[in-house]
Amino acid sequence: REWLTTVDHKKIGIMYIIASLLMLFRGGVDALLMRIQLAFPNMPFLHSEHYNEIFTTHGTIMILFMAMPFMFGLFNIVVPLQIGARDVAYPFLNAVSFWLFFLGAMLFNISFVIGGSADAGWLSYPPLSENQFSPGPGQNFYIWGIQISGIGSLATGINFIVTILKMRAPGMKLMDMPLFTWSVMASCIMIIFAFPVLTVTLALLFIDRFAGAHFFTIDGGGNPMMYINLIWIWGHPEVYIVV
Repeated sequence: REWLTTVDHKKIGIMYIIASLLMLFRGGVDALLMRIQLAFPNMPFLHSEHYNEIFTTHGTIMILFMAMPFMFGLFNIVVPLQIGARDVAYPFLNAVSFWLFFLGAMLFNISFVIGGSADAGWLSYPPLSENQFSPGPGQNFYIWGIQISGIGSLATGINFIVTILKMRAPGMKLMDMPLFTWSVMASCIMIIFAFPVLTVTLALLFIDRFAGAHFFTIDGGGNPMMYINLIWIWGHPEVYIVV
């Protein structure tokens, strides 16, 4: 119970890393299943729909639910020590960020046993991710799992920018900070610019699916290329955030 309600940055960092390792196991199993199918293509091992689900969950988990939380765990453990701070600027928000990530990850994973996982690829390009081709609940779990987790990531980015700018030890100037802390600040600046785009993009996709809008359907006057442009406004900075 103490760990579940903690706002201590070191404990939250450890929780992030443990969660990321659990997601690494899930994503790693998906990778092994795909490689077995590719190594023995004539063996009836994975049906095409099942392969698409595993391909989608593998990519999503490894980037958003493994690499990102592992990185946030390092942020929590290392940055306050390097800048001489007792904690992050907003300890409670830090804890909320972790539980938003964890809830999003659990929502995404539970879809595997409730109606099937998303199967439109890990960036969910329309029209494959629209109701016509992905009618089950898996795509909705995908959208809301990433939405909730992404809000937590955005809060983490804000938290660490404020921590680095306002919580440094007396006399420590920006140019005195270690390179890792500089890289964290650069990553967090990209987070606060990139993740709102992801939030809006997935919200538009959900409105397409839930309310019958046509933002990304050609027959209704929409344009699936707009989704691709929007998702890569997030996706390309995301590469550098993780690196």
